[in-house]
Parts: sequence; C-alpha cells; structure tokens
Amino acid sequence: MPQLLPERKKLPVPDNGDFSLSQIFASIGGGLAGAAVFAVITKGTSTAVLFAFLAPLPILIVALGFGLRHGATSALIATGLLSIWPSPVFGVVYAILVALPALAAAYVASGAVWRGRELASAHAPAWAVLAAGGVVAAAVSIAVAIAAIRSGGLDEALNPLQARAFIAIEDLIRTQELGDKFDPSQLSALVVFAFPATLAALTLLSHVLNLWGAGLLARASEATTRPWPDIAREFVLPRTVAGLFLIASAVAFAGNLPGAIGLVFAETLGLALALQGLAVIHALLRGTRVGGVTLTIVYIVIGLFAWPIVLFTVIGVADAVFSFRSRKQAAQARRG
Repeated sequence: MPQLLPERKKLPVPDNGDFSLSQIFASIGGGLAGAAVFAVITKGTSTAVLFAFLAPLPILIVALGFGLRHGATSALIATGLLSIWPSPVFGVVYAILVALPALAAAYVASGAVWRGRELASAHAPAWAVLAAGGVVAAAVSIAVAIAAIRSGGLDEALNPLQARAFIAIEDLIRTQELGDKFDPSQLSALVVFAFPATLAALTLLSHVLNLWGAGLLARASEATTRPWPDIAREFVLPRTVAGLFLIASAVAFAGNLPGAIGLVFAETLGLALALQGLAVIHALLRGTRVGGVTLTIVYIVIGLFAWPIVLFTVIGVADAVFSFRSRKQAAQARRG
C-alpha cells in the first residue's frame, strides 16, 4: 500500500510562542542548561561524553513546552556562552550538531506549522527524525569536505586521528594477545574513515532519545496540548529514504571524500530506517502475549552488542517496500 505524504490541515492548537516573564525565564534557563551540559565534554572522559549526549534536551524541552521561538532563544544563548568559553569552535559545533538539529526536530514534531497550517500532521515522528538526521548529515559532510579541502585531501585531514587510533589499537592488540590476527594500520584507517559517519549516527541517536524524553516531559507537565503520537503506527518514512540509503551505501565503497560523505548519509539514514524497523516490530507484536518480553530482549541485545540494529535497518527497508503495518491493518479490517 502506498505511504502517503503528510496531509495539510489547519493548526488545531493555539500558538504558545508569545513572550511572557515565565517564558523568558524558561528561554534563559534552557540556554544556561544546554551550555552547561555540553561544556562538560571539555573534561574528556567517557562519562563526560555520555553526559554531553543530553545537550539537546534543554532546547527541546523549551521548544516543545513553550514554543519554537523560545527554543531558538535558548539555542542562541547556549551558542553565545560556549563561544565565549571554552572557545568559538565549541560554539560552532554546538550550533550545527546540537541546536540546529534539535530545533528542526522540534519544529516538525510540533506539526511544521507554516502560515497557520500544519505541514507534518501525519507521520510527524518519522519526519522529525528525518529532519534532525538531514541537518546532522549535512553538517558533518560539510565539515569533512572543508577539512579535506584545507588539508589537501581526506587522508591528510584524518592523519592526526589515524595516528591516535593506531596507537590505541596497537595497545589493545598487545594487551589482548591477539598476535598477528589484526593489522593495526588497516584497522586504524578503517576506524578513522568511519569516524565522521559514526559521529553523525550517534548524534542523531542522541537527538531521537532526547526528543522522545522532552516530549514525555512536555506531555506530563501539560505544557503542550498536542496528542501523543502512536509512534509504532505513525513512524513511516517516505519510500525514497530507503532508496537514498541504498545509493549512499553504494557510494560509501568509493572511498576518499565521496565515500566518507556517502557513509555519513548511509549511517544516518540507516539509523532512521532501523527506527522504522523497530516501529514495525512494536506494531506487529502489539496485543500478543509475548510482545513485552520479546521487545525487552530486543532492546537489551541492541544495548549490549549494538550491531543487531543493522537487522532492523533491513526490516525498515523491507517495510518501505511491503508496508507490513498497512497490510496488518487491512487484514484486521477484513476479519472485523
């Protein structure tokens, strides 16, 4: 069955983007919180990096609970503070990897209101993830391209990272007594080549989790009148996403700069399709006796090993072709 584009309809809820004292305080608080959370990454520890994954949360809470204009104000405040300390580079990184994707996701999740009409009233969760993923992939790709051009090539731009990766991998092979099973040079080159794409995918994952969390908080506090979407049913990406994913995956094998950019888009689109695959499993297991246990096991396995997420990317691609949830609904309607 065809997967339709979002239909347009008039805005059903009032605009909550007016400026009041409480909303101004929320904007300032969101900006301060966002800057503080992201600045923790300067410590350089793994715990600090994990904590920095919460950086989009303050902006999303303000944008969903008080209005997009207030979320944008929080983003500007956080960007300005981070540009002063630690450095302008931090401010730029925050703006392109945290603020812009978060605002794009919040805008679409709120219905993508344009001239009093909602452009994303259907399948809003999928479009919100796609909006954030598009911004992240474009930002990382542009950064990689600029670095490659300024350094005279992709290899030259990645050399500093590859040197560090080589030392770390060599130490790991030595401590684990793996002998000659792995070549540190080849492994470090592969890891560094995939680093921009992995960064983009992890950044998108951060935005997805924070968007979900901010939505729950806004709903619990009754800061938004929008109904909570049925994500298992409404997370339907356009079919062109599956095609773009396959094209980007093929380009990734070209190597050099085109391959690196292709891999960035392949991983971000692949993650979006994996989320669609998980939505399919949720929908198909809904109402079954083993549904809860099965889903718990699925998420534990993904959390422990990570790589099984690829299986759900395959399911997402297949769903783009065969529309499993639509077929199930049609079968239930016939039986009913």
